[in-house]
Amino acid sequence: MKTKTLLVSVLAAGAFCAAETSTAATNAVPATEAEAPVVEQEDSFLDRYIDLSTELAFYSAYVWRGQILFDRPVWQPAQNIFLKFGENAEYGALKARFWANFAIDGNKPPHRFGGMSIVDERVGYVKTFFDCLDFDVGAIFYQFPNRHSRGMRETDEAIAGVRWRNPYVTPSFYVWWDFDENGHNADNALFFDFDFTHNFAITDDLSLNVGSGFGVANGSYMDHYTRGGVDGVAFNYFHSDLGLWYKILDNVKVGASLTYFYNLSRQVRHSTYDMHDHYNAGILRGGIHLAVSW
Repeated sequence: MKTKTLLVSVLAAGAFCAAETSTAATNAVPATEAEAPVVEQEDSFLDRYIDLSTELAFYSAYVWRGQILFDRPVWQPAQNIFLKFGENAEYGALKARFWANFAIDGNKPPHRFGGMSIVDERVGYVKTFFDCLDFDVGAIFYQFPNRHSRGMRETDEAIAGVRWRNPYVTPSFYVWWDFDENGHNADNALFFDFDFTHNFAITDDLSLNVGSGFGVANGSYMDHYTRGGVDGVAFNYFHSDLGLWYKILDNVKVGASLTYFYNLSRQVRHSTYDMHDHYNAGILRGGIHLAVSW
């Protein structure tokens, strides 16, 4: 009898402890729930489908297709807008670029518009194939706020280009077609640009860009820009480039560049479109750059 009584007492005590443990476990708050929940915010439409970038460059001279339009320091701001079709632009993107050139030296012309000499707007469509071939088509519209006796007027060009990105040497080819028959520019003038570049990653944040290239123009272009001195297809200019870029923030880069231009066409050098020493075919241009992505 005593043995039965003891056994019943032990079982009752065990049941009581189990009930207490079960109640404590039910009322306890798990450690993961005690912490503040993490709420993942979805990217906005702007973040997913629109890329913005701003550029600012200071150059010792303004050189355009080997022709020295300004042989004194200039600054050139630019704004780029990409509207992506698909979050990763798998269907391409619409591109808009707004760019201008300003003369830094206020003691010499042009004086109007804060020294603005040239402004252009570029619109187009870009698409990447096979993760390495970049195609670019569009148009560019030029304005010259400070018109002068050198014959500079508004004009428009169509653009088409392709670039092959690879670990070795990245070639690119672009063609410009002046389709604006406004009486101030040559009809059906074509300019072809061939470039070859390579990027050396020195560190995670520092990179060196090395490049070279040349330009070729058709007879209509050469005849117009040489005032009749050349009326056939000809090499226009050659250039070599060095650029050093450093990433100071995830979306901010600063850089410096050196470019040597050699104007292959003596007739172009002696035309009224070139403002440099006509007997010196080459010029070394330095630049300082700032690029911000949004």
